[in-house]
Amino acid sequence: MKEYVLVEFLVPVGEVEVLNKKLRAIEKSGDLAFINHDMDFEGDTDGYVDIVWARVSARIDASAATAIKLQDPFLAEHMRISYIPEDLKNKYRK
Repeated sequence: MKEYVLVEFLVPVGEVEVLNKKLRAIEKSGDLAFINHDMDFEGDTDGYVDIVWARVSARIDASAATAIKLQDPFLAEHMRISYIPEDLKNKYRK
């Protein structure tokens, strides 16, 4: 049985194509399901936008998330685990 965690990938908007290509390959394997995507903006105190970020939220198999962290520097750098189910946490605590 696959165990899933929720993750977010946050990249500068100029790197979205690279992110999408890598994530689509993982999606085809059945280890990833997209949840949401949106934009985030970083600006200065005067309200000018300096950086536009693309954010992709997904549900990913825990084993695949581990493999990404160990084998894909681009995805590992931009991936943040946002939620781990309690039963999965408890499984590895014992």
